[in-house]
Amino acid sequence: MKKILLALMLCFQFSFSQNTDHLNTVLKQLNIKKSEVHQEFFTQKILPYDKGKSVLVIPKYDINEQDNEGHDYFVLDAYIVVIDNATGKIICKFIEPNAWTSDALMLSSISIDTGLYHLNKTTRAFGVRVSYNGSSRPNPFSETHLSLYIINKNSLKPVLNNYSISRSGGEWDTNCAGEFEDRNSTFDIDKTQTNNYNNIIVKTTTIKSISTPTNDDCVSKETTKKSTSKLIFNGKDYK
Repeated sequence: MKKILLALMLCFQFSFSQNTDHLNTVLKQLNIKKSEVHQEFFTQKILPYDKGKSVLVIPKYDINEQDNEGHDYFVLDAYIVVIDNATGKIICKFIEPNAWTSDALMLSSISIDTGLYHLNKTTRAFGVRVSYNGSSRPNPFSETHLSLYIINKNSLKPVLNNYSISRSGGEWDTNCAGEFEDRNSTFDIDKTQTNNYNNIIVKTTTIKSISTPTNDDCVSKETTKKSTSKLIFNGKDYK
């Protein structure tokens, strides 16, 4: 019984240590004040394939935009950071100034994607998804971009930048009549390689709909189109 309790305690301690919030420790290493971070969009996630490490996405206000918290318009620098979970020490990072702008298209979410992005036998990427929404009711619009990053020794390298993974938009009279288009893509990893990295097969489904008022009803007609394309590594990134 004592052995079981001890094992449970060790398991709990391990789980707790793996989920400790290291934001303050990381900000200190980056010399960033917490007030400079747009905390609504800050996110972190343990890498499921390397549980001793976590990814933190820190959206830092551009130096001229720190007074814009709570407003629809702001500009954010992207700090993509990989840390050691035991110590909070930064292993590698990638910084992109003015990476995200929230304006007519409002930034709505930032998330970390740890899908099965096996780019070769020894390299697995993780993704960052950034979503935007339009504010116009007659012309609704939303879009999500996916960027992929790899850890290469002690550096963090982007290999795919702001790929439009989903997009939805249209125009209508706010009652019935209108046209809409939804496009969603998924990635499959190809066995064929270019420049030592697997090609990425992009499978896209596009649904177009037309709504028409008929008597006292609203009739919608949909057409679906599926297509396949490839992203190929050119030695620097995927295109």
